Amino acid sequence: MQKLAILALVLAITTAKFVDTHTSLAQINADPFGHVILSAIKAHLLAQTPANEVNMLLNGVGAGIVQDQNDHDHAFELDTTTNNRIVEDLEKEILYHQNQISSNTQLRVDTIEALAVSEEDIRVTIQDIANNEATYAREEATRNQQHETFVAKVAAIDDVIDAIDEAAKLIQHLSLGASFAQLKTKYDTLHKKLSDNTSHSALLQPVITALTELTTHGVNQKALTKIAQLLSEIRQQLVSEKATKTDVEDRQAAHWAEFSVHLANEHTRLVERKAQLEVQIQEQKDTIEDAQSWIEFHTLELENSEERLAGQQAWYAVQSQIYETQTAERQAQQDIVDRLQEHISEKLSTTAQFIASRN
Repeated sequence: MQKLAILALVLAITTAKFVDTHTSLAQINADPFGHVILSAIKAHLLAQTPANEVNMLLNGVGAGIVQDQNDHDHAFELDTTTNNRIVEDLEKEILYHQNQISSNTQLRVDTIEALAVSEEDIRVTIQDIANNEATYAREEATRNQQHETFVAKVAAIDDVIDAIDEAAKLIQHLSLGASFAQLKTKYDTLHKKLSDNTSHSALLQPVITALTELTTHGVNQKALTKIAQLLSEIRQQLVSEKATKTDVEDRQAAHWAEFSVHLANEHTRLVERKAQLEVQIQEQKDTIEDAQSWIEFHTLELENSEERLAGQQAWYAVQSQIYETQTAERQAQQDIVDRLQEHISEKLSTTAQFIASRN
């Protein structure tokens, strides 16, 4: 009874192993790779080759799988290195274009602000030039008027001085014994000239009165002496007046000469400033235009670099997926080879029976 129980146990274990082996081999056979390997093993078994050759076959297949994986590992490592370099370069490109966009944007903003200041400066400068020219024209007209007035007044003074001198000569002739009748024509001409004068009528009135008295009271030495003294005093006043007006004229002329030079220098400075601002404004406009062009250029380049980076990352993701998938496939194939080697070394007869029975 005990022997029968042991025999039943051995039979049960053997049956279980056969079932397990059969199930495992069926799973291997269902795999395309496993099916090919089993077909190769079947060919060897039909040719009644030694078992060690079957093992050599499986060892060769396993070695091929390992070599394929090593080659794939190396190729993927190269792909990874290349990808990392390309990604790094593209990220640098992206950062560069971003920085260029930022710097040119700031340059454009700053230059627009500077342009507004320059345009205000040139507006003020143009107004200053107009004011300068208006001041020059006004002051020049004033100076010309002053000079014309001076010339007219000096001419009037000279006319009065000439008349006074003529009167002095008349009095001198009378003092030397000339009769009034002899000088009547000169007297009448001189009297009219003095009476018609309007610029110094108040100053000349005493002389006119004194000369008139000569015709009514007669000529006497005392009256002539008085008139001569009056004429001398009036002449001195006229000479003093002329000197005063000449001094004023000289000072006004000197002031205008200095002020006109100042206005001319200021005008030159303002015109040069206007020209500088015009150049500066054009340069600022060019800078704004260039900055805008660079912004547009680097924006396009940024988009291109980002697209290339996305494409590179997508390509590497595909390569990574292929690597993982093929690595998993090789691991599965290696597992099949390992299981077959285990079955052949430990359960050769069962394996052979399964292989012989498969289609």
